[in-house]
Amino acid sequence: MDKKVGIVTFHRALSYGANLQAYALQNFLFKLGIDNEIIDYRCQYMIDHYQKTFRKSNSNAVKRFVWNIRTAKSVKQKKIHTTNFVDKYLKLSKPYDSENINSVNELYRAFITGSDQVWSPTCVGFDPVYFLTFADSEKKFSYAASIAVNSIPDKFKSEYKNRLCDFSGISLREQTGADLVSELTGKKTQVNIDPSMLLTVSDWDKICSDAPYKEPYILLFTVPKPKNLVNYALKLAQEKNCRILWLNSFGKKYNSDRIEYLSPVDITEFIGLIKNAEYVCTNSFHGNAFSLLYHKNFVVETDTAAKKNVRSEDLMLKLNLKARILSTDNAPDINDDTDWDYVDRKLDSFREESKKYLIEI
Repeated sequence: MDKKVGIVTFHRALSYGANLQAYALQNFLFKLGIDNEIIDYRCQYMIDHYQKTFRKSNSNAVKRFVWNIRTAKSVKQKKIHTTNFVDKYLKLSKPYDSENINSVNELYRAFITGSDQVWSPTCVGFDPVYFLTFADSEKKFSYAASIAVNSIPDKFKSEYKNRLCDFSGISLREQTGADLVSELTGKKTQVNIDPSMLLTVSDWDKICSDAPYKEPYILLFTVPKPKNLVNYALKLAQEKNCRILWLNSFGKKYNSDRIEYLSPVDITEFIGLIKNAEYVCTNSFHGNAFSLLYHKNFVVETDTAAKKNVRSEDLMLKLNLKARILSTDNAPDINDDTDWDYVDRKLDSFREESKKYLIEI
């Protein structure tokens, strides 16, 4: 019997998008007849900085303590939802960590790292496991890996080159990332869509749980740190006489009776919140992706207070949807007359490109 393909990704991150893209890549491979499982790698940096109640950060001790206290309940809820989703929906290997990950090389015929920000210089401490440093070169492939920055810091360039020079196939999620890798390594790269968009609405409806909100609402879904998005949503709510359901407010409170702050929801409920929203305002790539799939009236903020969301900007420009970008130099039109047939045709063509790449590798 042929060995399986092993996927290395952020499947246990406390993030709706990370969990759903892991589910999507695994199930798209199954649809192609490719047996696979997600390698249950436990990244210590991710555990220490994102998953523990008292998490490490670069802020001073007092700020870190206050932040941990304010977010402890939310982190606990997210961990429960993530564990439930992983246990119910993902096919996993036995657990591995940095001490024994090298032993998996002989157990799989190939490895795919991606998607999500697996090649970010900062996201998980630049963990080498996500660059498949444990695997033989002929087994090393990526799918829609994201670097998530416009440029690689000089101090990382040499290490990036070392880690990527022996990959047998390189696929990135953004053109900016593909250009950076090609420039550094001289290797051929290609760009493929995020796994969440490999599956269709009919696929996602199979696990979608409708949230119990019957009245029209604006879903405000944020990741740190929104810049002008909240004020945009408040203005929209006033114009449309609509309430806002704010998911991921990170304890931030606004003096508005239009906002209802949501506790972390079940991961399948996240899909339902987007599916059933009248409008979606987000600065999240996966909030952006699911809004596209479900043909929502939405805007995505690409200029956040933390960094530029190059992932969403790249996707939106590729789909000719600049009108839905909220940025310093672009005012969006949430009622833009989007040609959804065109968007769907483009997504279908992207799926075919991904299918071809995954079968070839």
